[in-house]
Amino acid sequence: LLLIVAVAVRGDDPTWSAWTETPNSACSDNCGYCGVRVTSTRTCSELGKCSGIAQRYEECGPAMCKFPKKLVFNTCCAGYVKGLLPGGTFECTAKALLPVKTRLA
Repeated sequence: LLLIVAVAVRGDDPTWSAWTETPNSACSDNCGYCGVRVTSTRTCSELGKCSGIAQRYEECGPAMCKFPKKLVFNTCCAGYVKGLLPGGTFECTAKALLPVKTRLA
C-alpha cells in the first residue's frame, strides 16, 4: 500500500508590512490622559487575513481637565492623579510614577 500525501505550500501567504511611525497623529482628547493617539501602523498584504493588530496606541493629553468635564468627575482620568512637575506646574501623572512618601519614626 502506497500512501501519498500532498501538502500545498503557498508562497503568497498574507504578511504584515513593517511598522510605520505616525508622529503627528491627533490625540482623541486634550486632558487628563483621557485620550489616545496612534503611534504607528502597519498593513496586511491581504485585508483581514493577518493575525495581530494594525495600530499601536499611547495615552495622551497630560494637562489636567478643567472641572467639571463630561464623564470625568476629576481633573485626571482613571489611573492618573494630579502631580507636580519640576518648575512648579501641575499635570496628570501615572499613579505608579509618584514618589513614595517616607514614613518618619
